[in-house]
Amino acid sequence: MKSLSKEDICKLKAAGIDPADVENQLKVLTSVVKAPELVRTATLDDGIQLYTKAEEDGFQTIWKTYLEKGKPVYHFIPASGSASRFFKDLYAFLKAPYVTPQTNFEKNFFKHLSSFAFYNELNRLCIEKEGKEVSDLMEVGKFKLIVEYLLTDKGLNYCQLPHALFKFHTDKSKTFTAVAKYLPKKFFKYYSSWEDTRTPIQESLIESAMVSGVKGGIVNVCYTIQKGDRDVIQDYVREFKQPIEKKFGVQFYITLPIQSTETDTVTVDEKGEVKRDSDGNIKHCPSGHGALFLNLNQTPADVIFIKNIDNEASDSLKKLTSGYKRVLGGILIFNFKQIKKFLRMLDKDDVPDDKLIEIINYVENTLNVKRQSILRMPREEQIEFLRTKLNRPLRVCGMVKNEDEQGGMPCWVKNPDGTISLQIVEYYEVNEHPELLKIFNASTHFNPVDMACCVTDYKGKKFDLSKFANPDAWILCKKQNSDGTICTHLDRPGLWNGCMADWNTIFVEVPIKTFNPVKNINDLLRQEHQN
Repeated sequence: MKSLSKEDICKLKAAGIDPADVENQLKVLTSVVKAPELVRTATLDDGIQLYTKAEEDGFQTIWKTYLEKGKPVYHFIPASGSASRFFKDLYAFLKAPYVTPQTNFEKNFFKHLSSFAFYNELNRLCIEKEGKEVSDLMEVGKFKLIVEYLLTDKGLNYCQLPHALFKFHTDKSKTFTAVAKYLPKKFFKYYSSWEDTRTPIQESLIESAMVSGVKGGIVNVCYTIQKGDRDVIQDYVREFKQPIEKKFGVQFYITLPIQSTETDTVTVDEKGEVKRDSDGNIKHCPSGHGALFLNLNQTPADVIFIKNIDNEASDSLKKLTSGYKRVLGGILIFNFKQIKKFLRMLDKDDVPDDKLIEIINYVENTLNVKRQSILRMPREEQIEFLRTKLNRPLRVCGMVKNEDEQGGMPCWVKNPDGTISLQIVEYYEVNEHPELLKIFNASTHFNPVDMACCVTDYKGKKFDLSKFANPDAWILCKKQNSDGTICTHLDRPGLWNGCMADWNTIFVEVPIKTFNPVKNINDLLRQEHQN
């Protein structure tokens, strides 16, 4: 692999990218990235907690009491993706040598086309352009034309839409009617119709209000977005938050931080040479969810909920999903109070032996930090070890049963200091290591990215989260290009992986119905998304 040229360095600096960072990325791409040292997967009663209904109700009460104190809570929602990824299979259909649906995916899509929330808009467009309804076009075999009208600038141009604004669900409450007259005319250049539909942004606002809303209070929501999407998303939330605010008696404070392009990373080909564009410039691509770490670290709250924008339930599941979020919040607050109590004990000159044993038991069996030699350590070392492990950011992560969905797996991992603790491990962190992959694939649960986090210490000071991250936990992703060649892309340490490597972690089983991902367009045909 060649070093950066003087021209490369000048161009990188002009683009606001640190050449030293790029040099480091290239070194990582051509070296061996240390995989996490998996010990075993976490299971029920071995790292994953399962609470009774009475206990869950108690945690919801704790959360309600916390909210009544008026402390800021933020909902941190990564929303920087494009809707184009939903349509991968439809693009494959457009390029296929056949003209009628052949694969199960294609057949299912067209069979249930009228069930999608965007159908009415697509149907009106087809009537306008062709003088025929969608069903009539299908009867005469114009399947590819329908897809073109859906995805390209020939029609609705959905492939250019931020996925946060894609029509996910039918809105049976008809909240559009209440707000339509207030919409600015310029808004309709982005969408020709909104009536009776809901986007992920609307669904996430409703859920956020149900989780952290108090009558007359403020609900803080942070959507991380791409720079080019800011105007349309800002217009959208400004108008469509109003009926939700009215319904729940709250006010939304919504921030739209940009996912910085400075966090983008490079890709190398099979020969280890950096990929360049047609002008010879180094190509940069988004570096995974770890690129949002700076945004998370700047979020001004004690408590932060993290959830992906594509995991939004319809109304039929809102009570369940918001309820378990409140449970996670209650578990978080309960344990943060325990941590504060124990740290204040350790601040005193003389900690009784029975209290020290109680703290050790809590660190090992609730915060899941195991150290074999802890009882043999000198007392001063014991206290310093416990203080260090207690005084860290805390996260409570929902875990659902593994039903062949993609996601990070809950694992016991050995750390550099000799301790064993809970971590969320991604496939690409272990896929080049057969023995680790065997452990990974045996997981009974996976992480749906549903977590409550506490990011302040016991004295109320906000943690600098960078001090609790593993900057070396890069993730190498090998992907096949359209021409059959293999490239390797570099993702930064994952937001809930390497970026949270030194956090206190509690895993809690939650129902699978709280996880309703939309990875491709046909996922919207699932019962959970059909109200």
